[in-house]
Amino acid sequence: MTRADDLRTAAPVYQDELLNEMLEHRIAAADDESLHVAVRWGAEDRLLGSALLVLRTHCDDLEREHDHAHRRAEHEPYFDDPECTRTTGLCVLAAMRLQRLLAQELDWARKDVAEAEQLQRKLRLVHGVKRVERYRQHPRSTPELGSVAELLRHRAESVNRVGALLAEDRERLHALAFEEQQAQVFLASPASTSLRKIHEMSHRQFEQLVSALAARDGLMVKQRHGGPHDGGVDVIATTPGGHRLVFQCKHTKRATPVGVPAVRELNGIARPVHHADIAILITNSTFSKPAAKLARQQDIILLSWWVLVRWATWGESLLDILELEETGGLA
Repeated sequence: MTRADDLRTAAPVYQDELLNEMLEHRIAAADDESLHVAVRWGAEDRLLGSALLVLRTHCDDLEREHDHAHRRAEHEPYFDDPECTRTTGLCVLAAMRLQRLLAQELDWARKDVAEAEQLQRKLRLVHGVKRVERYRQHPRSTPELGSVAELLRHRAESVNRVGALLAEDRERLHALAFEEQQAQVFLASPASTSLRKIHEMSHRQFEQLVSALAARDGLMVKQRHGGPHDGGVDVIATTPGGHRLVFQCKHTKRATPVGVPAVRELNGIARPVHHADIAILITNSTFSKPAAKLARQQDIILLSWWVLVRWATWGESLLDILELEETGGLA
């Protein structure tokens, strides 16, 4: 007895006799090729369905990871918060980067799922004689299965890329956790000066803070504050590599942006009078857009309240903030 004969004798039994007779008649009338095609079509449909499930599962996994990264990215830090640190912002930036890359992977995965669903619909449209004719045209392979195999390769490549992204993100967070520990220790120490305390200072205290921070970072301070004979600048310091930094301090009790006149004043004396390698205008406020534009044109460095938080509150070195390399000037 052949396998086709086995199929004929293994016909299902329904309660409705008419259905049994119709089904038995159809199976008895089928030739071996038709039965073979029916089995192949059914097996391929199940394979395609399994592949589609794998692709959908991958899509679901990506959605979960993307949502998690999105929730992390939503926690935008308030940098004037006394407990906020540099690592707080870096954690958010890492989450935003991961979210962006996962969004791209998710977009590709959704397109592959949509294509697999279309392939499944196309395969299921093949019925009756058309199915036999189609398998005669493709005796050794089925186009839909070949296409879905390519989609599964896409998924495998995506799994590898996402795995690398998540591993990199975990390593970054571990490193940031260690930095955060150090930052919290510094924040709790007397060496940390909050932005609130800076706002409450007098102009002379602000100058003294700038000179103290410069000395903390290993600079040799030659002038610690302004006065009647300061030549128009407040603090002068030299780096270990010999760069001469000239500071003009602009402390304000109001949230008023520092304007163009202050930039012009410093530009007129920093290099011609004090032979500055680097001219710095620093404030506990912000700078106007025209002032920022002029500063860029005249190579004046502007340090706003945000840089003060990094320098005074979090303890970052000014040389790191300025990206100053002692062997080659400004990076």
